[in-house]
Amino acid sequence: MEPRAQSTPAGAWGEGPPALPLGAVSALARMRAMVGEGRAPIGIFVSSTDPAVTDVLGIAGFDYVILDGEHGRLDRAHVENHVRAARLRGVIPFVRALENAPTLLQSLLDVGAEGLFVPHVDTPEAAARAVAAVRYPPAGRRGMCPACLAGGYSLDGFRERSRAADANVMVIPIIESREAVANIEGILAVDGIEAVNFGPGDLSVDMGIDLTVEPEQLAPSWEKVRDACIAAGKMAIAPHGMGFEGAQVVFLEMELMFLARTAGAVVAQHRAGAPAA
Repeated sequence: MEPRAQSTPAGAWGEGPPALPLGAVSALARMRAMVGEGRAPIGIFVSSTDPAVTDVLGIAGFDYVILDGEHGRLDRAHVENHVRAARLRGVIPFVRALENAPTLLQSLLDVGAEGLFVPHVDTPEAAARAVAAVRYPPAGRRGMCPACLAGGYSLDGFRERSRAADANVMVIPIIESREAVANIEGILAVDGIEAVNFGPGDLSVDMGIDLTVEPEQLAPSWEKVRDACIAAGKMAIAPHGMGFEGAQVVFLEMELMFLARTAGAVVAQHRAGAPAA
């Protein structure tokens, strides 16, 4: 299957960064294009080690996957194989990192991540540290390594590739604390932050509420994050189907939770004597 076409619309999102060489995919340009066309990209978390899962999700039509390096079981070798499957199907491979640690973030980029969801980014300073970790000097502190998937296994054209990588890599802070919500304008003002992920799970814990019983208590926090993104011309990413209206980008829960929920519904229908959907 040919990779999906890439374009960056003019207008609200600007002219966009330079195109990536060697046929690589710019996640930023593709996300901007979909949002600019009025279509909310849809993704799903992946925690399974088998890259066939990403392959199947690509066939299903998901725009992106979030390979879960925080709560999932994926190591860097697993991530790289999922990245290859995502590229095969024209799916954007993001990774949720374990923590905001420079060496970890750059290592995930080396194995092919096209953007990073970074947990517990509560301040503009934390956001700036994450951006510095993914950009090459002098703009940041990312280490050079051509002998990897992202480096093309060659020094040829490395300078051009590194410049394009700096312009296109996505750092996506996860807003999952009251402090992060309070600091959202400052986080969005950091150069290199083009999107944030509203994380209701940890935010609900931080607020001392039960997400399954009183999700409406998250509405003011979501509206503050969403409105700040609109004002800054940035993308707000939120879970699908949980009442967070106005998100430009959405995602489903973990694929294993999705499997359990879908399979459970089929079994329940069968045992109730209802026809299968």
